[in-house]
Amino acid sequence: MATRILTTTLLLALPLPLLAQQTSQHRFESASLAWDAGHYIEALEGMERLLSDAGNDELVEPIALLTGELYRVMEVAPNGRAVRWSPNGRFAVYETGVGSGATTQVVEVTGGQVSPVARIPGSGAVFSPVGDRIAYLVTPQTPELMAARTEFRSQNQGGGRAGFTRMRAALARIDAEHSHIVVRELGSGSESRIAPADLGIQSVMFGPSGDVLYFVGSVKGEVGRSDIYAVARGGEPRRIGDGPGLKRNPRFVMGGTHLSYEAGADSLGLVEISTGRTRFVRASSPVFSTDGSTLAYLSVEGGLNAVNVLSLEEGSQPVVVASSSYPIAQTASRSCLACPEHRSIALSPDGSRVVFQAMPREDWDLFLVARDGSGETRLTREVQHDLFPYFLSDHQVLSLKGEGRHRRSHLYDLETGEVTWLFHNNTVRTVAPEYEWAPSPDGTSLLIVADRDGNTISPERGVYLMDLSQKVSRSEVLERVRASLAAERALTEKGREMFAAIAEQVQEVVARTSTSRIFEYEEVLFNFGSKYITEPGNRMAIEYLVEKLRSFGYQPELQWFDARGIRTANVVATLMGTTDPDLVYAVSAHFDSSRRGPGSDDNTSATAALLETARVMAGHPMSATIQFAFFNGEEAGLLGSREYVRQAVEGEVKLVGALNNDMVGWAENHRLDNTIRYSNAGIRDLEHAAAIFFSDLITYDAEYYRSTDAAAYYEAYGDIVGGIGSYPILASPHYHQVHDVLETVDHQLITEVSKATTAAIMLLASSPSRLTDLAVERRGGSVEVTWAPAVESDVTEYIVAYGPESDPLRTTLTVSGPRASLEGVAPGTVVAVKAVNERGMRGWDWARGVVSGGRPAIPGR
Repeated sequence: MATRILTTTLLLALPLPLLAQQTSQHRFESASLAWDAGHYIEALEGMERLLSDAGNDELVEPIALLTGELYRVMEVAPNGRAVRWSPNGRFAVYETGVGSGATTQVVEVTGGQVSPVARIPGSGAVFSPVGDRIAYLVTPQTPELMAARTEFRSQNQGGGRAGFTRMRAALARIDAEHSHIVVRELGSGSESRIAPADLGIQSVMFGPSGDVLYFVGSVKGEVGRSDIYAVARGGEPRRIGDGPGLKRNPRFVMGGTHLSYEAGADSLGLVEISTGRTRFVRASSPVFSTDGSTLAYLSVEGGLNAVNVLSLEEGSQPVVVASSSYPIAQTASRSCLACPEHRSIALSPDGSRVVFQAMPREDWDLFLVARDGSGETRLTREVQHDLFPYFLSDHQVLSLKGEGRHRRSHLYDLETGEVTWLFHNNTVRTVAPEYEWAPSPDGTSLLIVADRDGNTISPERGVYLMDLSQKVSRSEVLERVRASLAAERALTEKGREMFAAIAEQVQEVVARTSTSRIFEYEEVLFNFGSKYITEPGNRMAIEYLVEKLRSFGYQPELQWFDARGIRTANVVATLMGTTDPDLVYAVSAHFDSSRRGPGSDDNTSATAALLETARVMAGHPMSATIQFAFFNGEEAGLLGSREYVRQAVEGEVKLVGALNNDMVGWAENHRLDNTIRYSNAGIRDLEHAAAIFFSDLITYDAEYYRSTDAAAYYEAYGDIVGGIGSYPILASPHYHQVHDVLETVDHQLITEVSKATTAAIMLLASSPSRLTDLAVERRGGSVEVTWAPAVESDVTEYIVAYGPESDPLRTTLTVSGPRASLEGVAPGTVVAVKAVNERGMRGWDWARGVVSGGRPAIPGR
């Protein structure tokens, strides 16, 4: 009490404006803590009040950063890739389609607005440094090309991922041999064509004056060699430089007097244009200053990995500015960030500083050093990869975080030390994987290719323009906060209704979950080492899973199958349903690991969580049957999940829903968060509710199932899959590495995943499944809706909802049988139906259709 009185006295002694400021800051800190704990409604309510009150201008930016993007973002296109800028930053391009079917869209970017300029049938477009001209490659769909591609594919099937990569490269060579260059005047639309008869063309660029084109080409039919060619308007191509091997990434340096290109793994050629004389520098990952006068590159010197800086003036010698025994990356990213400058080192525009990535332990970090080797400092110290730096200005560095497939862009201010996560989607739950980044020449804008809607299943990826000179306004942030708050309230209320009938039963079961037991499972499985199907640890894991499941009271089944020349098995335990035992829900995880390591996160984490779910549910059957499926051979090609599904289909099992968990335990930070990967929106919302009401797990979501065991369910049974995992925001540096060990996972996080999974599978197995065979037909002035009767035996009625696509559940009615007649319904109206059982529990997803227009019934969304 004395402390509280003293604090109150001190506050009252403060001037009123300062007191209000401190109170607002305290309120923001409380909201931030609530956000950090995943208490989003409380957090958003606090931030809404702060933004609605007068003043508090200093809190607009922190709230913007907490809830989404700080800088203005607009959608350029709903689908695109291969983003690039013109040298003056006035134009940009993106591509749609692939191979010979690629199309390039040219847009003008002025005043923060984007306007279409041209749509051209080709790829690899580049801009002239002067004037409004563009050059691009066209690969005509000729019978000759189609026949060559078909023949090559038929002769080169198989070979796994490596074989696919080789095939893709070979098909690109075939396309190149049939390609030609088109030069287009953007103003008039006039075009000219360059098609050397004996040369295949891989890429094209303009010379410094814009009068001469340069391209990477190879003699048709010749494999293993390419060269740089120059061709003036109306002239014949002439080869620039010489020497064997493949040349790539040409660019002009030293004020345009020299042409650089890469050859092999560590050779850089510098061609003096006036004489044709070539100088070679032994260099990996070369990058140049903006004016092309300074080169930075990697090498190995005296057994140490070294970062070098070299002035390109004649007679200059390289300076080793940093060296180390630990790895310094020497390969470019497969993604594009200012291609081909997307490297593991970056040189500031004035050439005075270098940022490079190195690996002191298991993850890549960024280091900064002056061009003379002085002042080396470490920029990052996180437990995830920090990669591929790029200078936007002399004091701003753009870099990426995360593992290879789904990275996130961050901006580093070298003067203040501030780090800003740039791209989001301004929602609480939906993640936004990023794939490509292209900074504008002046560094004030950024083109990003991303799944901002969180749908990583569709091949479509949006193109977005971020204006780094324009921050979002207070009103925009307030609108964002209110939208997120409304969505969180709706999600929570929906979840409360879902679980109302069985909440006490679920809580009783979930309360038995034990972190100590989960750690026990993890430790035993970890001690088996690699559990890849060909390793001894795999068979030991099978035996251990069988033993544990028997100790819980199950009679586990071994599903034997042949894989990679050995005989191995899935382990399946069944909890028979009380009301509808012929209906089956699966909850699964793969227990094998990569060949390289013990796989503590991938996937002992989800295996341990599943074991605990099976333990706490033993003796607590639900209406439908639940199968706890421990899959084998995921790392060898989703073998176990495909065998499980094959047997289910062959046995005519009525599998009506599935949860699959994978990589749920990496200890990135203190937060207990993970991603729901789903193909079914009903299961998505159900899993959010399970996490909110029965665990401390914080859940995000992404539409995702590709390249996971969930794909096997989807391919055979359709849209019935959910689950939890680190994808598609995978940041763990331990993924598929020998250091995916026990101390890198958070055992409490795994416990919370197990709780949420238990709650989710209990609700699924006690609710009506999604209805099938929905038909919506107009008959005169009415609409007749029919569907197959619910497969559950305890269904008593059906809810029929209809409305416009923007509000499909606007109007509802209840019927007792599998049909309904709707009056006065307009074309395009969405109709949705759910079953309701005798306990009042509604189905976990809607069956949907559309009135008239010939559109078929669609799954729930």
